[in-house]
Amino acid sequence: MIKAVLNYKVRIERIENKRWIKRIFKWNLSVSLYEKICWGHARKLNIQKMVCVRIGRTVDDWLLRGHGGKGMEWNCNKWKKEIEKLTKVYGLNKWKHSMNGKTTLIWYASKNVPRFEIFYDGSFGSQLLFAVRCKALSVNRHTCRWNERNTRLCLKCNRGVEETVEHLVLECSKYEHERESLMDVVHEQCGENKWNARCVEEDSGMRYLVGLDEECNMTVVDAMKDFLVHAWNKRQGC
Repeated sequence: MIKAVLNYKVRIERIENKRWIKRIFKWNLSVSLYEKICWGHARKLNIQKMVCVRIGRTVDDWLLRGHGGKGMEWNCNKWKKEIEKLTKVYGLNKWKHSMNGKTTLIWYASKNVPRFEIFYDGSFGSQLLFAVRCKALSVNRHTCRWNERNTRLCLKCNRGVEETVEHLVLECSKYEHERESLMDVVHEQCGENKWNARCVEEDSGMRYLVGLDEECNMTVVDAMKDFLVHAWNKRQGC
């Protein structure tokens, strides 16, 4: 929407003043809702505004300008590329800002940019993986207010701790067999020593398992999906 509005504004600027569309555009300048929306979008992208004033100090028009007053000599294609670039920067900053302070997205916020992930293939495993990446898996820690026993504790083991995503994946004895298969793949792919080093990090190695680490390993992610499917089915009594 932002790109379409601003690209249209650039096209209008480059139309001759004698054309009817340009004359109508200027005539509606002070009352046009489009004009207000357009300037609002320009501010979001930090695009500057140059006001054209008639004799008598009435505003005749305003023009889009890049940083340092650039843009007067740019054609529509040049402006289109600039608007595309600035829109991406604005969208990325807005995406990052939207995750600030949200504890459930602390792992997901480590991504540099949002992108298509090939391991989201529509399978049950990919659905569970997405929930784990966002710390939104329906474990007791998140469902205690409406689950049958109104408890945050894990009911699958006797450790007396909260059932969190980390507990289900890394600790709960109920899924020890499934975890062994996962760890076999992890040790094969990154080495036991390197995995042990990851385990003492703040995220206990979870970002690596779910593909949010810089060293994303598709084999590990696929093994994680298999683990989640088997562990979750066991948890549900399937």
